Amino acid sequence: MIIDISDAGFKRIFNDEEFFLPIRWSVNDFANYLKNFLNQYQSKIKTITGERVSDDGIFLINKICDLLIDSVNFYLNGFPAQAYQTFQYLMDYLIQNPLRVYLKSVHELFEGFNDELNLFRVVRVQDNIQYNRTRLFHTPYNLRSKVATCRYSIAGYPSLYLGTNLELCCEEIQYNPHTELGIASRFQLEREIRRNETTISVIELAVKPQDFFTQDNDERIGRRFRGLNLHSSQTRSAYLLWFPVIAACSFIRANKKDPFAAEYIVPQLLMQWVRSEMNSRIIEKPYSVLNQLIGVRYFSCASKRASDLGFNYVFPVSGRQHSEQYPFCPILMRAFRMTKPYFINEYDSIEKCERVMEYDTDLKPVDH
Repeated sequence: MIIDISDAGFKRIFNDEEFFLPIRWSVNDFANYLKNFLNQYQSKIKTITGERVSDDGIFLINKICDLLIDSVNFYLNGFPAQAYQTFQYLMDYLIQNPLRVYLKSVHELFEGFNDELNLFRVVRVQDNIQYNRTRLFHTPYNLRSKVATCRYSIAGYPSLYLGTNLELCCEEIQYNPHTELGIASRFQLEREIRRNETTISVIELAVKPQDFFTQDNDERIGRRFRGLNLHSSQTRSAYLLWFPVIAACSFIRANKKDPFAAEYIVPQLLMQWVRSEMNSRIIEKPYSVLNQLIGVRYFSCASKRASDLGFNYVFPVSGRQHSEQYPFCPILMRAFRMTKPYFINEYDSIEKCERVMEYDTDLKPVDH
């Protein structure tokens, strides 16, 4: 544990609306706004903790904040390569003290843990026709030109975005089932080892400061953050280090009509790091390849209301293509099963559509 802080000290830092996430802002200078925000964070830690935090702990927090600001400034000054190189240094510190990395692959079954994670995806459509599963998977490689810049992915590079409930997915894309056509599917991780040898892990970025002090009961919080004890000193220590990056990824986009979103700089740098980690961990085996799939779990930043609806997951493509017939990432194709598409507007409510999909046990790979 890098930083040892008391419950009272931790509460005085984070039980403050000044640090609640996501962040709604209105200043045009993103780098300066982020710098002032992190300066306030560093100042509050020093004021409240005093000598109870080691010099090494204070140094590490300061170093992470400085590298984060440098990365953003490099990017805004037209040096994306230097921005990423600087961000790599930052991640070298953080990944040694992860907040939580969830193991989601079939291998965890041998450890007696079966995570029945239900995820959903919603897509607008123009035609009221029968769609197959491919329409709800990630944007195919041959349609890269359709991929706009997203929070955790750059323009032209597809990722698979999923949410833990249908209402959240609709909120993310501002979809209205009363006025638009839209289809949805329920996803689950592939649990048959004969079909999927991919090692899957998910980096936790979905913890907000207010989650530590919620008025809800511990049982509900335990279900939301299964495997992460928010009351432990180890979690507090890691959160103090990760908070600057989580905050920098959690700015509500001020204007979605603008072609560039400064709010997306840090999450896109993080996803670039994730993709680099995935490529570096591919293990060649006789007659096969053991792939590494890394995703990120985060709370919605579409609005403050949406941030409480559930969690989003994003998984980047590997860059490899399954075939001309299926221009999708082969790793993601093996990693997930999904239901057939459902038209959301055919149900009385979004919740009713979700319940119907939950009862549908006919989940198949995207190429079936």
